[in-house]
Amino acid sequence: MKKQKAEEKDSKPQNVSRRGFLKIVAFFTICSNWIRLAQAQTSEEVPPEPDNLDEPTPWQEGDPEPREMQVPAVEPEQQSDEDPPSQPMDDDRGDPPSPDHKWVYGYWWWTNGEYVWVPGYWEIPPQPDYEYEPGYWKYGNNPWIFVRGGWVVIGTAVIVAYASPRPVLTAFVITAPLRIRRRHRHWGHHRTRRRRHTPRPRPTRGPSRGPSRGPSPGPSRGPSRGPSRGPSPGTSPGRQPGGGPGGPVRTQ
Repeated sequence: MKKQKAEEKDSKPQNVSRRGFLKIVAFFTICSNWIRLAQAQTSEEVPPEPDNLDEPTPWQEGDPEPREMQVPAVEPEQQSDEDPPSQPMDDDRGDPPSPDHKWVYGYWWWTNGEYVWVPGYWEIPPQPDYEYEPGYWKYGNNPWIFVRGGWVVIGTAVIVAYASPRPVLTAFVITAPLRIRRRHRHWGHHRTRRRRHTPRPRPTRGPSRGPSRGPSPGPSRGPSRGPSRGPSPGTSPGRQPGGGPGGPVRTQ
């Protein structure tokens, strides 16, 4: 009797409760929204990348006027949710104090909700064959992350030393002009640095390098080495493994 009632209960259609129905509707709604969002991102048109991307641009009429303010002593580690400018500013460097000085490039500093250009300065690098690799902003899937610049060996991109603190902590900064506002965050992702270095020419191997090493190892062993060791063990004095008298001795 109990078994028959259990079979009748199982055979009855299971009605979905109101709460279960709402859960199913919410699940399908969320899935459809995710699909629409993915389609919108894939169908987003990327504006063409400008030819002057990452090229220094001079101050122009209509740009914000330079203003003096206190700046960090060294390039800070910083992040931003706003897209950085697409070009650096071209500084008025003037003449270097000495032939040993090299230019430390400026950078865009995110402060008080805006980007301001901190100009560069002259500095003597730790080594004469060093040049400065400027810092840059890299998109880190929101937010943007600033990668500090530093001294690199000419022809490479590996930072081996950072710049010394600025000699003067006040500078005339410029707020980012609207004309260099970045139109798309994926611009320049194929570039790891702003400047391209020309590889250093490697010294060619001239024909004089071979003879400078002296004679080859074979002739240096000479026939005089065999007699100096005497006959090898296990052989008669008149017969050597290397051939006749005076030949090179072959060690086993």
